[in-house]
This record gives sequence, C-alpha cells and structure tokens, in this order.
Amino acid sequence: MSTEPARIAVELRRALEFYHGTLEDLAREVIRVLRVNETDRRALEIVLLGEPTTPGLLAERLGLTAAGATIMLNRLEKQGYVARSLHPTDRRRVVVVATDLAARRVQELVEPLIDEGYTAMLDWYDPEELALIAGFLTRVGELQRTHRQRLRGLDPYPRP
Repeated sequence: MSTEPARIAVELRRALEFYHGTLEDLAREVIRVLRVNETDRRALEIVLLGEPTTPGLLAERLGLTAAGATIMLNRLEKQGYVARSLHPTDRRRVVVVATDLAARRVQELVEPLIDEGYTAMLDWYDPEELALIAGFLTRVGELQRTHRQRLRGLDPYPRP
C-alpha cells in the first residue's frame, strides 16, 4: 500500500472514531435531559422519525423481547412520550406513536444542531460533495446495520 492511501485510511478511521464519539456524547446528553435510558431514546427516535409502529416492530429493531418492549413502552407512556392505540384498520393490532410532548422536547434539543449543520454543510461543500457525503453516510449506516445483525447472532461472552 502506498503511503497516501494508508495516510487517508488512518485519517478516515480517526474521523469516524471522532464522529462516533461525539454522537454518543450528544445522545448521552439528550438522554440526561429527557430523563430516559438509551433504549428509550432510541425507541423515541424510531417512533419520531417513522410511521406509527407496533410494539413488535420496536422490539425487533431494538433487540428486545416482547416483555422488554412492553416494559419500555410503559416507561415512555408514563413520561408522556408515547401513546398506544388500536391500529386504524386492524383493531387487533396496537400502534405506538410519539406524543406532541415528545416531538416538542426532542425538536427543542436537536433543532439547533440540525439548523447549524445544514447551514455549515451548505457553506463548506458544493452539491457534488454533499451527494458524495450523503452516499458515504448511507453506506456506512448500511454496514453498521449488517454488523449489528451479525452481533445479534452472537452469544454474550462468559463472565471472567
């Protein structure tokens, strides 16, 4: 490997490690302010970003059992962050939706970052570079999703 690709690989690795660290730090502060745990935060993110979902789909996405998802939803419901209701067309199913309170609080916490981020990205990069960055982030996300599935198939390490 010539020195330039090796240098770029090291730089990319450091940049990704820095990005992941800052993302975890940001998530930790959102967790603190919302008074939730990481699983609850991730569930709120899923519910806020997507269509109304079911407890079973949330359990699958979060790697929880049905009982674990119920306990999590009970916590979030008690805090006023989610509501469960009957599916509009299939009354045997339940859907989970974020409440206005959850949407408002999360928006208050992340909107400044999003606004500043979009403005900065448009100042820093041209449209072709932004398309490349978007493609990179999408592919990295797909790799992480694949790796997460691989990890879910592993048994936990034994305790020493």
